[in-house]
Amino acid sequence: MSIQEMEKELRRLMFVLINDTREEFMRAKKKIESLWNRETKAFKAGAHVALEFLPLFDQIKNDANKEAFASGLGLFFLVLSDEHFDTLKNFVIKVIQHKNGHIREAIRHTAEWLFISLTSRAEPFVFPEGKELTDAQKAEQANGRAQYVGYVQDIEALIDTYGTDDEKGEYIHEMKPSVHKSLQQLWGRLTDNRAYQKLLEATLPIPYEIFIKRKEIEHELLELLKEHRSDSSVDDIKDIIYHEEESGDMMKIISLFDRGSAGELSDVLELVSDAWNYFPHKTLNGISPQEKLLEYEHAH
Repeated sequence: MSIQEMEKELRRLMFVLINDTREEFMRAKKKIESLWNRETKAFKAGAHVALEFLPLFDQIKNDANKEAFASGLGLFFLVLSDEHFDTLKNFVIKVIQHKNGHIREAIRHTAEWLFISLTSRAEPFVFPEGKELTDAQKAEQANGRAQYVGYVQDIEALIDTYGTDDEKGEYIHEMKPSVHKSLQQLWGRLTDNRAYQKLLEATLPIPYEIFIKRKEIEHELLELLKEHRSDSSVDDIKDIIYHEEESGDMMKIISLFDRGSAGELSDVLELVSDAWNYFPHKTLNGISPQEKLLEYEHAH
């Protein structure tokens, strides 16, 4: 299939999604998947036609068609997210505020491709590990990180707008269906991962003494892991601390090491305690308890 033929067919299928019956738009979604599988190269070249239909969302009369359109955009987001991130992000931000929960869920799942685009660009895979990025990769990484931070900030602003006092402190899975819950789920997906944690570490200003102490702790942890021939890494320990939810999480870190003598256990406890206090926590918006203490001391 030529690119022109693909563009024509994709436009036809887009019109089916936004105008036709459930039976017809379900067939159209399967046809889109089939085209992707059979004519991937032409699909990638013609995927840009989906951008023409984003401004038409408000003109779609039926919610069922809006849901079909939002869910049917997945493969287009896969192709277009890197180059047209801001356009697609703005569309997600708009649709995630729709009053219909099915539509919100459809666009939230489609937005998974934005997340994949961001994480792959903010933290690009390099082989062998430690290889320096090229200038082009560094530029793309900087752009991806800026887009990542902006996307999270946009969602956080909406969460503040839609949040109510009676919902504060609730776990997301306990919240009733609402725009606020959908936003929290979208935010959680973006922030609950190692790529975002590393992004915060790279972009948040860190007091010099915290930075130096953190590097010392990382080195000591690495040596201790090697000594105990552990399969875990320093990043694994950072992940546990970043996502801490209960008091037992600290014991998860301690359990990574063989505890021999009382003296050795004491050294492990001291090192883990330092890591807990100096490494970032998600509940503290990406800073460490020690940084929080410094903020308090400077404020008083």
